[in-house]
Amino acid sequence: MDSDIEYRNCPCCGHDDFEVVFESNMKAEDFTEMVESVYMIPGTKWGRHVKCRNCHLTYVNPIEKESKIDEDYSNLNSTDSSIIRSSRLRSAKSQVKLIDKYADGTSLLDIGCGEGFFLFTASRAGFAAKGVELSHSAAEYARREFNLDVKAAHLAELRFPDDCFDVVTLWQVLEHVPYPLDLLREVHRILRPGGLLVVATPNFGGVLSKVFGRRWWEIRRIHITQFNRETLIRTLQAAEFRDLSGVTYRECVSLPMIVTQVSKYLHSYQRFKALRNPSSVLGRIADKIQIAYPSTLNCSTVIGFKS
Repeated sequence: MDSDIEYRNCPCCGHDDFEVVFESNMKAEDFTEMVESVYMIPGTKWGRHVKCRNCHLTYVNPIEKESKIDEDYSNLNSTDSSIIRSSRLRSAKSQVKLIDKYADGTSLLDIGCGEGFFLFTASRAGFAAKGVELSHSAAEYARREFNLDVKAAHLAELRFPDDCFDVVTLWQVLEHVPYPLDLLREVHRILRPGGLLVVATPNFGGVLSKVFGRRWWEIRRIHITQFNRETLIRTLQAAEFRDLSGVTYRECVSLPMIVTQVSKYLHSYQRFKALRNPSSVLGRIADKIQIAYPSTLNCSTVIGFKS
């Protein structure tokens, strides 16, 4: 097991002084398996969550080695795209409206762009949009379905010039990253002065997190840093972003997405196969049933600017 994990200091302030929030339920053999599906399967495994005594960020320690995490995400198959497509496209419209309020310029980079639902919507709204995504499968989907400019790589590997983007977005990405400050500093470098950063993560201090506790669906193996609004802002400040503020947009979830989540908890996943299949008659009808809700219900979304 020791060869598969590494210990880290606080990803925000760098201190190595913490209290244990709750212990891991993972066994040694769990570290040899691929990560679970990113979207639809509620977490059943999680690492030891600790809270920094200095800046109060909650993070997983130890974590799987960064090279193993990167390899898993690179090989992750985009198996949920047909289920999430309609809901993600609807949510993306609200996300683009949010960006339009604050952006000064149209050059946009979406980091961790997945299958490209937000990126496609931003492109149609007039943004000159590019994407970066570790999963080769998701990046290929974005290129094939939407003809998007998406690279399957680490951001740092692409060596973008200084000050080259007007907007950079990270939708539900930072919680997956072993060393988020390194990523945010690279984002700061490639944003032009006055450029807009938008970051959304699950809200570890939110109502749903408090109600569900360890059964909250965001407590899962792939989420290794658990931000709330305050710790997210503190981390962005450490990366030298300014004028930080919390914002909200409208999220959407379809009936098949809800059924998928609930059936996993109830161990009855196969029973609802037809309802989850968007090519079936029942699946097409169910997919039209959409529930909209404010992103603040489950997430923290913060905007900031480069000085």
